[in-house]
Amino acid sequence: MEIGAAAVLPITMSLNELCTNAIKYGSLCNPRGRVDIRSAVDEKTQRFKLTWTESGGPAVREPTRRSFGTRLINGLADQLHGGIRLRYEPKGLVYELNVPLPALQARC
Repeated sequence: MEIGAAAVLPITMSLNELCTNAIKYGSLCNPRGRVDIRSAVDEKTQRFKLTWTESGGPAVREPTRRSFGTRLINGLADQLHGGIRLRYEPKGLVYELNVPLPALQARC
C-alpha cells in the first residue's frame, strides 16, 4: 500500500512521540524492553490499523491526566480522520491507530 505525502508526517510524528516516551518511561528505558509494531489493511472496511505494543519495561499504570503527548497523538490521528486507542496494560503500553484508507492515500 502506498501512503500519500500528506499522511506521512502525522504517522511519523506519532511514532516519534511513542519512541520518545518509550525511551524515557516505557519499555525502551531498559535493555530487556521491546516494541512490536504491526500494521494491517482491511480491504473490506477500507481501514488501516497500526499497533505499537511495548513489553519488558517497567509496570505501566494509566496516567491521572492527559499529557501533551497524548493530546498530540490524538490530534495527529484527527488529521487523518482516524482515531487512536491507548491501553495501559501492566506489561506495557498498547497504541492502536485506526484510519480510513482514503485518508492515507490522499495526495497533497
